[in-house]
Amino acid sequence: MPNASLRAATYRRVSTEEQVSNHSLGNQADKLAAFAEQQGYAVVRDYVDPGHSGATRKRPGLEQLLHDARLGLFDTVLIYRLDRLARSTHLAYSVIQELMDVGVGVRSSSEPQIDSTTPMGKVSLGVTAIFAELERDTFMQRSQEGREKSLAAGIYNGGSVSYGYEIKDRRLVIQPQEAEVVRMIFQWYLEHRWATVRIAEELTALNIPTRFRGDGRLFRGKETLGCWRGGSIYRMLKSRTYIGEFQYGRRTASGKKDPDRVIKVAVPPIVDLEVWEAAQEMMVTNRVTALRNAKNIYMLKGLIRCAACGRSYLGAKTNGWAGYRCCGRVVPGAGPRHLACKNTHVPARMVEDPVWERITAILLDPGEVLGQQPLTLIPAELPLVEKALADARTSRERLTDLYLDANAGLSKEGYLSRLAGIDAQLAGLEARVLVLRDTQAQRRQQEQSEKRIYDLSAQYRDRLEHADDQLRQTLAHQLVKRITVQTDGSVDIEWVV
Repeated sequence: MPNASLRAATYRRVSTEEQVSNHSLGNQADKLAAFAEQQGYAVVRDYVDPGHSGATRKRPGLEQLLHDARLGLFDTVLIYRLDRLARSTHLAYSVIQELMDVGVGVRSSSEPQIDSTTPMGKVSLGVTAIFAELERDTFMQRSQEGREKSLAAGIYNGGSVSYGYEIKDRRLVIQPQEAEVVRMIFQWYLEHRWATVRIAEELTALNIPTRFRGDGRLFRGKETLGCWRGGSIYRMLKSRTYIGEFQYGRRTASGKKDPDRVIKVAVPPIVDLEVWEAAQEMMVTNRVTALRNAKNIYMLKGLIRCAACGRSYLGAKTNGWAGYRCCGRVVPGAGPRHLACKNTHVPARMVEDPVWERITAILLDPGEVLGQQPLTLIPAELPLVEKALADARTSRERLTDLYLDANAGLSKEGYLSRLAGIDAQLAGLEARVLVLRDTQAQRRQQEQSEKRIYDLSAQYRDRLEHADDQLRQTLAHQLVKRITVQTDGSVDIEWVV
């Protein structure tokens, strides 16, 4: 018969929705009801946390229980097991101590030693809580080891699936329709030089569904508008997944970056490495030339370097003078003046006028300018040399097999002599292949540069006569590779073409 003076509250918890569906909460309720009746408790409150982890204190049922305990609504909390209350030693002691401070004890129906109402129970409670945490840590360690092993085998282990990919047979594979959108985003960014916000607006206008809208998912429990955002486009342009390198574990559970925990997994690439790297370079350029709160627009901002100290030249205007000066001339704080760079200032007209004159000539008649450039010929012999190299490597392997064959009768001296000849041939072929591949890469880069010049000409030729400062800066960053101010005051300009 329950004793009305022994008021108790029951607390039940499960960590996943699967446990909820398997009636684990009901099992706990039956066990606690039987225990309360056996011990003579009158259950006055029942607190439940379905689908909540025991590793956190932020649980609605637990918070309500602690609130009611402070109000004195019960004297003892009954739990099925200690791990239902908390899975870490620190949290378990924190909750139990908080209950004890307001005169409420804790008892476990399946663990007689868990009883904070007696001195021996308090000692047993501490030991049991330590083992509960050890069990959880061991489980987490084994889970992490298994996850790393499966990742090394290319198995998908959860997390956000990047736009352009889908999961098949537990692996990330390319989703063809979305992959075309990804390539189009990179093309718009590089060739049209559209801002990420402009790209997002264009995708939304074309009614191309976002991943959330396409899957019918909710974002933080709410339906999304299905609109693309500039921030999403920026993250896509930065993602290494699109060049075939999916990074797992970039952040800890608290959201902090931890580069030591990153596991790189090879996935099918969607864009070429050269395209991705070009996008990263353009992002850097855009950050340098961003207007934001700048009072003046300097045409060659971020392009001029000092030959003396290697630092950048910054735009400056003082008492009617406009130009560029080395940032190394300014010593931070009260530093020694002898450490300041002594390289000269450069008047704006001295360097900007010849640069703009050259830009105008290139864009008004790109064919004339490009026709003066030495043509890098595509090496037709490259496949022949690569085949000869492969044959030489095969010959080396066969020679070694022949020497190891006791019945072949090839002496050590004969083997070493023939091996030296093959190695010399290999060295020559490998060197030639490197030269030819470098020439091929130069030609490919030259073709890309020429295409960019013709595109810029078609886009801006009619605006050159009335170009404003912003357009001049944009074109300078497209056509000028770098400008170096020498110690004698001369200026060297290196062009893209």
